[in-house]
Amino acid sequence: MERGLRFAATVLSYLVYGLGALLVWWLIYPATAWRHPPAARPAYARRLSRRAFRFFVEWMRRTGVWDFHLEGAQRLRGRGRVIVANHPSFLDIVLLFAFVEDAVCVVKPSLARVPLVGRPIRCCGHILADDSQTLLPAALAALRQGANLILFPQGTRTPPEAAWRFQRSAARIALETGAPIVPVYLRYRPLLLGKGQSWHQVPEYRPAVTVTVGAEIDPGKVMDAGLPLSVAARRLTRHLERLYSDWHERDASRAPAGRR
Repeated sequence: MERGLRFAATVLSYLVYGLGALLVWWLIYPATAWRHPPAARPAYARRLSRRAFRFFVEWMRRTGVWDFHLEGAQRLRGRGRVIVANHPSFLDIVLLFAFVEDAVCVVKPSLARVPLVGRPIRCCGHILADDSQTLLPAALAALRQGANLILFPQGTRTPPEAAWRFQRSAARIALETGAPIVPVYLRYRPLLLGKGQSWHQVPEYRPAVTVTVGAEIDPGKVMDAGLPLSVAARRLTRHLERLYSDWHERDASRAPAGRR
């Protein structure tokens, strides 16, 4: 019975997500963006987006789709940081957009062609990861304007049990800008909307979703200033991989039997 109710709540939540996106980006934003000068509209769109995602996260909690807990919320306060996170679920970006202020995300170019998400990507000024030559300048510009840059160094949704292999873009951007890195660990127990899972696959029991925000990492203090950028980026990436691997091992050791 409880699982059936969660399935109904899940279907309703996805409808709310879709209708909410249409309402925000095809009605509210066009009707209100004119009040802001063109240069300020992306930041306004990101504020609007954050409010919408906060509502959706709370909706999912109140309707029983998941239990949600945020640890270290105070560490998300601030601007001009590189937010890195593991990427087990399609819902990761929902959680990060809900709680990271003025968030700019590096996204797959294919997402910009999806009507429901392409419009907010353009309005919010998110960065397409299609060209390494333009990615870094766009990231630098966003950080200098005080935005927080979200990156998933795994590149795509990755099963929690997979080996920790990160791309170097997050480390390189942090080293070139001097921006601190804020690591975020996302855990779903059991996994929800992971790679290969369909939207209608409702877990046997209600997922417990935890977002843990780690201590800020100053790349200048972790890496020797005399290292070539390529070497420093590689070593900083390995440092992040070890951090997440240790995080995952500690988390797995605390998981109740049968609920990992």
